Amino acid sequence: MQLGITGGIGCGKSTAAKIFEKKGFNRIDCDEIVHDLLEQDSETISTVADRFGESVIKPEGGVDRRTLGQIVFADKYLLKELEDILHPKVRDTWTGKVNAENSSDWVVEVPLLFEKNLQNRVDFTICVFCHQDLQVERLERKGIERPQALARINQQLPLSEKAQMADLVLLNDGSFEFLESQINSILKSISR
Repeated sequence: MQLGITGGIGCGKSTAAKIFEKKGFNRIDCDEIVHDLLEQDSETISTVADRFGESVIKPEGGVDRRTLGQIVFADKYLLKELEDILHPKVRDTWTGKVNAENSSDWVVEVPLLFEKNLQNRVDFTICVFCHQDLQVERLERKGIERPQALARINQQLPLSEKAQMADLVLLNDGSFEFLESQINSILKSISR
């Protein structure tokens, strides 16, 4: 079984996915794959530098994600160009991991699950939902300033639309225990 977890930035997709992992699912974090590509994949790093300039490369190598984010989240066309570089490699990595252990259950964190029309690659879609003020607060705790946090939120499909499109919705405005209890209910309702 493959579960696709989506939701807005700062909604708690990773927290939810880690709970599924604790309950026996293998976890794939597409953001983590992107980070690895931007940090370690020489072809990706070179392509990003060619397109967005050497200023996005850290002195020690790899892409400075904060600098790159300031560029692409201010311009939806530049963001699309970056996605066109990264997303095929992310999908290949995801598919490779699942194919290598196709008898396992998987939970896959895909921030742009619906935007990139990937919902048919999973058995169930789950949207992690929280109010925007909490999203911004969580992002600020990670060092992303409010204007940048709002710019990133506004580049994504509205959270209410993702929730409507998803098979299941997890509310993540409360405690960790509340989130975990919802996941326990989901696991009881779907056959593994």
